[in-house]
Amino acid sequence: MRTLDTNYVAVGAFVLAGAAGLITALALLTGRTGSADMYYTGYDNVSGIKYGTVVSYEGYRVGQVEWVKPYGEKGKPRFKVALAVQEGWEIPEDSVAAITSSGLLAAVSIDLRAGRSETLAKPEAVLQGASSSNMMAMVSSLAGDMGDLTQNGLKPLLASLLHYVDTLGSTLEKTAPDLLANMQTLSKDLSKRGPAILENAESLSGRLSQAGERVLSDKNIDEMDKTVKMMGELKATKAQVDHLIAQLNATADNAKPSVAQGLTDLNHTLRVVSSSIDSITVNMESTSRNMSEFSRRIRDNPGLILGGGSPPDEAAK
Repeated sequence: MRTLDTNYVAVGAFVLAGAAGLITALALLTGRTGSADMYYTGYDNVSGIKYGTVVSYEGYRVGQVEWVKPYGEKGKPRFKVALAVQEGWEIPEDSVAAITSSGLLAAVSIDLRAGRSETLAKPEAVLQGASSSNMMAMVSSLAGDMGDLTQNGLKPLLASLLHYVDTLGSTLEKTAPDLLANMQTLSKDLSKRGPAILENAESLSGRLSQAGERVLSDKNIDEMDKTVKMMGELKATKAQVDHLIAQLNATADNAKPSVAQGLTDLNHTLRVVSSSIDSITVNMESTSRNMSEFSRRIRDNPGLILGGGSPPDEAAK
């Protein structure tokens, strides 16, 4: 009897342990192992988002999606998503809830990308949502675009090319005999005139070679060297002339005050002469008369120079 009771106790303990393990496993699978704070966000497209979708913070799992509800206008609906985050987890208020996927075939999750704000978001706050590109949708869209390009672009292009090829083929079929005949005639003419053309080319090449030798003779090279040296000397002379001009400019600049003073003095002198010209003219006129009288008397009596008196007046006799 005691053994039977012991077996019942052991079986009951095993069942309770199994039930506890099952409950723990279910809690771990659902991601709900304790109290959680609720946050909300919104998206235009919630493909792959449902109850139990993993919510991570910079890649670290911190909760799960509780529910998804549509809202907004009928023409352009949006979806509100509730995020159950581990209680007490610090989230900056400018954080972004982005839909991400770790791989092409991996499940979709929501990653909370930390913001830079020092203010923390409070529970029940609304976080900014950011939709990610769906790789499969992009591949499908690309395939559709390629199909449209093939249907509307490549096929008409190939049809046009085939039409042009057919047209060119028919044209060549008609004109090919004439073209071949012309090519044969041209080939014969070239075969006849080829030696003369080659001879002329060789002669021209020889003349060009001789002309080049004459141009590049030692004498011409020496003359070119002299010309180069003269150009160097001309550059040195130009530098000296530039220096001389600079000195002349400096001298002219230094002489400007003296020239200005000389012009001022000359102007003053001209004014003095202009004011005294009348008296000078009168004196010169008087002097001229005196000199004329003196000359007349000398002609009449040269002895006046030696201190002689005047000759007797013949009229007085």
